[in-house]
Amino acid sequence: MATGITENDVWTAADALLLEGARPTIERVRQKIGRGSPNTVSPHLETWFRALGARIKDPGAFAAPPAIPDPVTQAATHFWEAALAEARAQQAEGYRQRWEELAEEGERLAAQAEQLQQREIQLVNREQDLQEGLRVATAQLAATEDRLQAAERQLRQRDEQLKQSRGQLEDAQSAVQTLLTEAEKMRGLHAQALEALETRHAAHERRWLNELDAERGAVKKLQMRLDEAQAASQKQISQHQAALAQAQDAKRAADAAAQAASADSVAAQARHEAAQAALQEALESAQSALVAARGNEQALLARLAAADTQSSTLLAQLQQKDEQLAALTRHLMVAAQTATPSPPTA
Repeated sequence: MATGITENDVWTAADALLLEGARPTIERVRQKIGRGSPNTVSPHLETWFRALGARIKDPGAFAAPPAIPDPVTQAATHFWEAALAEARAQQAEGYRQRWEELAEEGERLAAQAEQLQQREIQLVNREQDLQEGLRVATAQLAATEDRLQAAERQLRQRDEQLKQSRGQLEDAQSAVQTLLTEAEKMRGLHAQALEALETRHAAHERRWLNELDAERGAVKKLQMRLDEAQAASQKQISQHQAALAQAQDAKRAADAAAQAASADSVAAQARHEAAQAALQEALESAQSALVAARGNEQALLARLAAADTQSSTLLAQLQQKDEQLAALTRHLMVAAQTATPSPPTA
């Protein structure tokens, strides 16, 4: 692995670039050193620039190092070569160990590569599945968008219909309010008409009841007169029957007397004829009274029948008026219910 760079490395590279006539930059310093990141080189380079002015004033700052004696140079060279040999041996050992590590790393990387290849195949399959799923999802999304657009169109149509319905509802409400006002007026008129009709019906009913009571009173009077006439007729008939019985008894007595002494006396014959005439007169008078009583009875019965007929007629008229009044009341109620509109539904 590459080791980190130091300030001395950066300064040395910058001095070399400056001596070469190149302006030291971060990238040139990195290329000169052969390693290092810009973040590491930058602060050291800035420090080099800040110290550059003072170093230029120092004549020995960029001078070559003083000459070294030969023994020292030889010793240093020997130590340097020994150090280089040791370093090369260590480097070779390090290279060997690094090679083994790299071999192991290669095997591990090969296994990882195989795993990565398998993973890549899986990823390719997964990508194909995802692409297929994406295609299906895209198709579903397109279908969903089509349905959404259709739903939006339907929603706009429903909004338009709702606006039209609201307008129609407002018109209907206005019409209903007008009908309610007219219905209230009609209800008032119907109530007045019904009240007037009930008043007239009550007056007619009272008049008809009074007339019916009067007719019933007349019928009762006629019935009483009929009863009296029947009683008088019955009494007269009884009297005439009694007189007729007496006359018949007298005739039988006269006949007996005439038979007993028919040849004796003309006076008896005269009495007999007188009795015959009296008897005939009594019979005629009784028959006339009976006919008159029967005529009076028939007349009273006819008047009673006429009174009953008139009473039945009045009752029928009263019932008909009641039915007409009930029918008119039902008609007014139906008309009021028809004229009163039902409240509109929400």
